[in-house]
Amino acid sequence: MTVGKPEVEGKVTVVEVAKAAGVSVSAVSRAFNPNASISEKLRKKVLAAAETLNYKPNRLARGIKSRSSLIGILVTDFNNPFYMPVLSAFTTEIQKRNCHSLLINVDGDMDISEAVELVMEYNVDGLIITSASLPKELVEACRVKKTPVTIFGRTSSDNSVTEISCDNIAAGQMAADMVLNAGYVRPAFVGGPVGTTASLDRQRGFVGQLLARGCQTWQVVEGGEFSYTAGFEATLRLYRGSECPDAIFFADDIMACGGMDAIRQELGLHIPDDVGIVGVDDIQLASTKAYDLSTIRQPYLEMVQATINALFERIANPEMSPQSVTLPCEAVSRGSLKPVN
Repeated sequence: MTVGKPEVEGKVTVVEVAKAAGVSVSAVSRAFNPNASISEKLRKKVLAAAETLNYKPNRLARGIKSRSSLIGILVTDFNNPFYMPVLSAFTTEIQKRNCHSLLINVDGDMDISEAVELVMEYNVDGLIITSASLPKELVEACRVKKTPVTIFGRTSSDNSVTEISCDNIAAGQMAADMVLNAGYVRPAFVGGPVGTTASLDRQRGFVGQLLARGCQTWQVVEGGEFSYTAGFEATLRLYRGSECPDAIFFADDIMACGGMDAIRQELGLHIPDDVGIVGVDDIQLASTKAYDLSTIRQPYLEMVQATINALFERIANPEMSPQSVTLPCEAVSRGSLKPVN
């Protein structure tokens, strides 16, 4: 099941009720739940706001007494090729557990408040977050509702959620070794969305390993997002500077593909002789003749399985402590780097 904007009776959402009452979305949910813990004063305040706005809770949510057999999957980067096989694996594993998937695509047409609305309306049994950044409002709503949350592909400082990721610091270290071992001396890193832990950890591992091996000439630029266009434009910015790199490590593969096309089509340089390229993920495009991209492979199938196992363990045992699982990644050398001497 893929859901865009929710259809709420009276076209009034729980988010609007929360704003009118001056409370959180989770407080509105508790006000309409007779068994929830909420003061009578606050409940009356919420109900009064709801009555003024002619709001009625979703009938599906009202009819659910216990488990819904729905697992929410929050996606903010639906266009990234990495997530297509990941989502396929998630839905397959969820169906094996006799449950169904609720895909929540948070893009330019939906904000996090509406995602909160969907999670509350459909009363999901658990939530998987695949976004590069952690939506705190949504996590707080799930915590109040006691809905288990598992983050896929990144770490978090929020100790109320389970996190499953590959070793992104090690990924950066591997990339540094790959470019230095191939004889490049002026490497650069192109990051993803600013402040995302996966990109920051890959940068930290990369730069740290460069310094550990005595490389003093390196630079970092921000791509702004994990996308082909971001990689293309960030590469052009790199070569407008005074120090042009002879190797680039991109925070993910689709950025690397954009960068490679910028190098060949706009800059007239040759890969790997003039510039060496490394990405992260090992998407399907990486192994094609068009790109032949050296990369750091994430064990996404193992990560999906670990995510599902951890989430369903917490659904079965709500008092279970959140987990933090880090899986190893693997360096894959292809034609975008010179052969190691």
